[in-house]
Amino acid sequence: MRGLAMACALLGMPAGHCWAMTASTSNEALVEQLHALQGNAPASTGAAAQLARIEASIPDDAPYPLQRELAQARMSVLGGNQSVDQRLAAMKALRDLAEAHGDVDTVSLMDIRRIYMSHADDDIGKFIDQLNGVRAHIRSDASPEVMEALELSYGNMYFDAGNFDTALRHQLAALDWAGKLPSGSESARLFRLSTIADLYNAMELPDPALEYVDRAFALPVDPFPVQNRISLLSTRAIALLKKRRLIESDNALREAEGLLDGEQPAFTTLRVGAARAEWLLAMEKSQQAIAAIDRIEALATQREDSYYLARARMLRGHALMQLDHVDAGLALMQSSTEHFIDTGQMVDVLDGLDRQIRTLRDKKLFGRAVEVMERRQRLWSQLFRNERGRAIAEAEARHTAQDLEHRISALSIENRVQEQRLRAERMGKALALVLALFAISVSAMLYVAIRRARKERDRLSDVVRFDALTGASSRYQFQRRRVHAPPQGDTGTSLTGLLLLDLDHFKAINDQHGHEAGDAVLKTVVERIRRVLDRTDELYRWGGEEFLVILNHRDSSTTLERDVRGLLAGIEGAPVPWHGQSIPVSVSGGYVQHPLAQGWRAPLSDAIRWADAALYLAKNTGRRRVEHVEIRETGRIELIGRRPIDMPQLLDWQRRGYLRMRTLIAENRNSAAS
Repeated sequence: MRGLAMACALLGMPAGHCWAMTASTSNEALVEQLHALQGNAPASTGAAAQLARIEASIPDDAPYPLQRELAQARMSVLGGNQSVDQRLAAMKALRDLAEAHGDVDTVSLMDIRRIYMSHADDDIGKFIDQLNGVRAHIRSDASPEVMEALELSYGNMYFDAGNFDTALRHQLAALDWAGKLPSGSESARLFRLSTIADLYNAMELPDPALEYVDRAFALPVDPFPVQNRISLLSTRAIALLKKRRLIESDNALREAEGLLDGEQPAFTTLRVGAARAEWLLAMEKSQQAIAAIDRIEALATQREDSYYLARARMLRGHALMQLDHVDAGLALMQSSTEHFIDTGQMVDVLDGLDRQIRTLRDKKLFGRAVEVMERRQRLWSQLFRNERGRAIAEAEARHTAQDLEHRISALSIENRVQEQRLRAERMGKALALVLALFAISVSAMLYVAIRRARKERDRLSDVVRFDALTGASSRYQFQRRRVHAPPQGDTGTSLTGLLLLDLDHFKAINDQHGHEAGDAVLKTVVERIRRVLDRTDELYRWGGEEFLVILNHRDSSTTLERDVRGLLAGIEGAPVPWHGQSIPVSVSGGYVQHPLAQGWRAPLSDAIRWADAALYLAKNTGRRRVEHVEIRETGRIELIGRRPIDMPQLLDWQRRGYLRMRTLIAENRNSAAS
């Protein structure tokens, strides 16, 4: 204190001002130290001691920014040794502090982390709804910390629910935000890259999984956390196992096992042990696999880890089936699958069903394999084609369209108001020359404003009616469509064909060539479709890589079928050139005539549902084909007014003889009845 007073006197500054400046500089330095501590906490063994030293130098009445950084550093450094309740309490305390100081970003960040930490996999929809509620209040200029936490929470929840495509989109967004964090960026990117690699493994895409593992190992993280290294090696081993590169997979596992020194968390040991059991099962070393599973089960029992106990049952069932104890093994695998369904672990549910199908096929028990396949298909339909998800997507589309319509309506009202003002000013020109000149000036300005407003109205109208990327009509425009009048001379007996198309393996195109290549493929496909359509036909971008084609006014079913085959030939005729590369293009589709049968007066939306179910049949039976649904006479009586919920129901109606499915392919290839 005395030294500080002397320094202030030498500088000629009042002691109070000098002390305030010194305190401010000290606080900024402490904030920087806490920032660095948060970034390095996962990799630092002395983080707790460093935090204690910094905390001892911070007074109770420290300014809010310093209090906030201290609270966040505590959670980063001490969180791993605290119970869930303790961590939730720390989050609530920081949220209350932030709310008292008007810090909306930190309030949102704590809400997001609280929702993710407390979520339950068996009720994932409720917690995603809670995240949606937080997102609705996040500002457009929210901090990278908030956006990264939001995206990774969405990504992890959708991953747990088995919705891999949505999970991947959010995980990639979280990876992008992690690169913008003010501290701990490399550590955050390491975790995101590892999760994305696991996600690609779950999607049965080992090549991109290996790519993201390599990207994670290439990060400049020093020291590289041992736990992350073990996790990445396990992921690499599983990816190599899926590619049947068994020796390399074994080497990665051996390296991971060599790093297990007893100081790693139990779940890390369990994960590596499960990967080793997977490898032994792939090598059909069933007895050795059972010994590895015994070790997993013993540790999981000791730790009361219900997930790995169920995982051990799944693996043991697989091993027993390899040893020809089919019924006992299948019972264990089904018991494990039921546990994962109850707890919402959909990734493991799908893995368990796939494992049962493969093993039953290997044992040539094809009938039982088909039963499990049907069960898996029903579950897949619930996960990815459920009505709730579709209703949400359609509600969002309607909300966007309605918002644009409101803006167009507001511009129209503004036009009318300005036109009325213009008329009033013109009437005032008769009063006096000065007023007339003034009115002319105002009129000119109003005219420009009106022109601009009308242009904006027209532009917004186009945004609503047309897809910005491809120029195809939008889904919203379909809802407002007008039926094209038949050509002159039409006898009123013309037919309409409805075709729902989906580009095959489009995500793989994006992953391999980039999203710009994917955009080029979408635009090329639309151009090729338009070349073969008639003037009265319609083309809509239905969503993502899906397109709806309506073929109007054909004179017979034969003409319609010929035009569908010609359309497929036009799309698949040549690969799409892209920067010296050739990207092959093919489509899967569902096709129906409207009305579906004589006497049916169902709306076009019902026909779309039939085509949608047929599309998913095409995708699940090999792709590069169009499945045509034809209603038989018995089906016309039994199914009138009904529409399929999903593909399994469509197949059920086919088995009952209500309808016939025919496979259509391009003109230059033969067709086959299915």
